[in-house]
Amino acid sequence: MTDLTKWPRLLVVGEPVTREQANEILIRTDSWRFFLNDQAWETAVCDLGDEYGMPVDSMRRLKPGEYSERWRDIEADKQARRERMGILDLHDLANHRIGSSWIGGPHGWCDWDGKIGCSNYNIGKWPTVEDVTEDWQAIAAAFPYLNLHAQVVTDEGEGEVAATWAVRDGEAALVEPVERIVDAEPDDVEGMVFGLMFNAGRERGVSLERLRAALAQVASQQAGEAS
Repeated sequence: MTDLTKWPRLLVVGEPVTREQANEILIRTDSWRFFLNDQAWETAVCDLGDEYGMPVDSMRRLKPGEYSERWRDIEADKQARRERMGILDLHDLANHRIGSSWIGGPHGWCDWDGKIGCSNYNIGKWPTVEDVTEDWQAIAAAFPYLNLHAQVVTDEGEGEVAATWAVRDGEAALVEPVERIVDAEPDDVEGMVFGLMFNAGRERGVSLERLRAALAQVASQQAGEAS
């Protein structure tokens, strides 16, 4: 078994996707688990998510003791929503482009402008080749229009390429490791600290209008597939 080490860096390069395809990817690959410092944004996202039947997970919204009393019903409802909306259950490759409390802000291997690629964040905590392969296979099957290559680099991007995947035509597979497909971006610690201190909206990755449009699109698509 290949040792990916703790927090390996994810590198992705791929062909861009359309606006509608980006909407679908970013709605269906988000974890929909939010615990943001920006409570106003968290509330807005959760309220909008509820409106479209998303499996929103935010402990702030529960009254003290409510989860422990109703956890079976709460989890069953979230799982039903995940299945109805086609949310993928991913180990390590979720996109976090709606909202993120990570010091670098919203991040992922897909962006709202349709760009496919990343080199500035790590996955983990201790991912395995098997789990990452399973994630890419689920992603490829859900979005067969994706055409990308991905790698993980050990030691938070300071080590060696540990594994390489090719995703195309609805399939994903490990391929022979090659040189890095893109250089890992150095951590912009100064910029991250500046954003933490002075950018009140740093945890927001999309406008509420775009998020509403994306949710409406995916809800319609999933309802059409279910009918």
